[in-house]
Amino acid sequence: MNGLRVVESGTGPAVLWLHGYTMDLTLWEPLWGLLPGWRHIGVDLPGHGGSEPLRPGVTLPALAARLAEIASAERADRVVGLSFGSCVALQMALEAPEVVRHLVLAAPTLGGAPPDPAARRRYLELMMLRRAGGAREQMAELWMSSPPDIFRGTEAHPELRARLREVIGRHSWAELDSGAMAGLTAHRHSAEDLVRIRARTTVIIGDSDMPVFVDNAKMLEKMVAQCDIRTIYHSGHLPLLECPEMSAKAVFAGLALSERVDTA
Repeated sequence: MNGLRVVESGTGPAVLWLHGYTMDLTLWEPLWGLLPGWRHIGVDLPGHGGSEPLRPGVTLPALAARLAEIASAERADRVVGLSFGSCVALQMALEAPEVVRHLVLAAPTLGGAPPDPAARRRYLELMMLRRAGGAREQMAELWMSSPPDIFRGTEAHPELRARLREVIGRHSWAELDSGAMAGLTAHRHSAEDLVRIRARTTVIIGDSDMPVFVDNAKMLEKMVAQCDIRTIYHSGHLPLLECPEMSAKAVFAGLALSERVDTA
């Protein structure tokens, strides 16, 4: 649909799922299996998985509006996002509040928030390796190494880590050549933006996640009208993938909320 790979699984109320940077929708399958009674709609973000490349100049609001059209067509008023996917989900709630009624944001990422210093250095290292002709396997190895601690929590889950390495090993990294990610990461979520969110919001954070994302969770709890934080213990930056059994309970609680805040 519209150049984006969309996969549907299950029956019931529809939920749109947005993965993290360099990942794809196939990583949701274990969690979907733990959440019967929902129609899961997975989307590969541009430049990921089976979707079209990310074009230079595409902004976060433009991408969010495009995904909101898919959500509307699928009657998916619930959106789950992980890491960078949570940033896109948040923007969807701002662009289309009439569509997005429930948000589940794991490893919450705010546009324009101060980045994790180690993650920033790693991104620069990836750009240098790419320019030096690094193979995809080398890029995946560098991206998944710590610090930063994006993938540290997966070290306790060898099967997940192998699966992530397989998925990330297929990533094209074309956005490093074109600079296309700059259009997405340049967007800033201000306090004024956050107070406008009317979707019921559940924030999921791993107890060993990086401080930047813990701060993001606290900011959302403070600024979003109806927001609660759920901590997944013994997990890092990717709690939905690292601990799917525990995360399923938190995700279900967010998806099952039925009330909506009235517009002030």
